[in-house]
Amino acid sequence: MKFEHVLLGFVAMRPCTGYDLKRWLDSEMGRMIRLRTQQSQIYRTLGRMCADGWIDYTVERNEGRPDSKVYRVTDAGERALRDRLAEPYTPSPDFGDPEFLIRYTFAIFLSEEEQIRLVRTELEARRAQAARFRAREIREEPWLAGVDRNRMTQILDHVHDYKSRTLDTHVHWLEETLAELTK
Repeated sequence: MKFEHVLLGFVAMRPCTGYDLKRWLDSEMGRMIRLRTQQSQIYRTLGRMCADGWIDYTVERNEGRPDSKVYRVTDAGERALRDRLAEPYTPSPDFGDPEFLIRYTFAIFLSEEEQIRLVRTELEARRAQAARFRAREIREEPWLAGVDRNRMTQILDHVHDYKSRTLDTHVHWLEETLAELTK
């Protein structure tokens, strides 16, 4: 999802300043979905979004500090966000890609049926991925002479185990979430 849609999603949920957006992006949640950015990028993007008519702002006077621009979504901005979220979701080959979590974070702008469809799509893709992952072909690699083959095999097995467990946890979370949404 484009950065401006991420900012738009947060501004659509509550009025906020550029500083508020940066603080969220720097929070544990923001870092988990890999959205690192500079304050200047946030303000440039907010400026473009204002020019596009997606957001507007009011100036809040602060005693003894610089004034703050408090951004709010416009009707056009909310339509742009809903249109973006309504686009078909195609899961990335990398289950760690933040697209799904970003879309799910903004599921408040989807109908319950669309939210369920989003989770089902991700779940089906990850179940299929887990099956392929478990059926991996282990082949002999042409390691260089100085590479300890047994140790390298062990390291690769550890990495595979880590990714497998992480994928299993993601699938489990999706199953629980889907069960809760379809009660």
